[in-house]
Amino acid sequence: MNIAIDKAANNQTAAARTIQVRRMEFNFEDINKQNWFRDNPILTAFITVLSATFPPGEQMFIDSVRRHKDFVKDPDRLKEVTDFIRQEAAHTHHHRLLNDQLFKVGWRVDAVEERVANAIKKHNTRFRPITLLAGTVCLEHITAIIADWILNNTEVFENVSPSFVELMQWHALEEIEHKSVAFDVYMDAGGDRKSLRKAMRLVGIGFPLLCTIRTVYLLAKSRQMPSWKHFKEAYQVFFNKKNGFVTCVYRDFKLFYQEDFHPDKHDQVDLMMEWKKLIIAK
Repeated sequence: MNIAIDKAANNQTAAARTIQVRRMEFNFEDINKQNWFRDNPILTAFITVLSATFPPGEQMFIDSVRRHKDFVKDPDRLKEVTDFIRQEAAHTHHHRLLNDQLFKVGWRVDAVEERVANAIKKHNTRFRPITLLAGTVCLEHITAIIADWILNNTEVFENVSPSFVELMQWHALEEIEHKSVAFDVYMDAGGDRKSLRKAMRLVGIGFPLLCTIRTVYLLAKSRQMPSWKHFKEAYQVFFNKKNGFVTCVYRDFKLFYQEDFHPDKHDQVDLMMEWKKLIIAK
């Protein structure tokens, strides 16, 4: 009986972690006003910054993993690398379409995307390829725990444009599906944990700091002054003790510093199985 249970659990785990390349279509015309995220300019600007970051950021992930593909000898892992690249390319495509719509309603997404792309170009000339891959591993961990928050807190996205919600839920699921690929390639390429933790010290400070700066930049460019009500609502979304964005992300972020850290040790199997069914249903 125990053997059967263990086998069923292993089958579920394998099914949950299978990387699926899905063909998705989104129509972002329902985003038809500037403060489209809960009528809150702070939250809208922050989410817009994340979307603006994705196209150049996802391309960086693809390039850093692809450069080290020859170190991967396991055929199953090679397939995961291929599917990882295909998923990330699809994310890039759809976020570019979303960003075009966000520009139309008044956000300078193009300026943020250009800044991110220029920063990545500088990093590409400054750092060794294995160091860039380490940065990708760090950002993939952060992305996976943000994805966890998105899928576990659907109430935050109530009364938000359905096309955006569907995009983010699909994107979040796939980020969790391929969360271990960059880490495994990094280890295959001879990367070490000490360098990985060193990279995370920079990424863990730099990424949220730059997101904050770019959020303020977008608000300034849109010439909006948020009200006290907007600040209070944003504070609750970010810092609520139970399920605030920063609260939840910081809790799982610390897993990275465990001696035997591996992305799959953060158990998200049940969450993935639930959302795989929901995404298929849509």
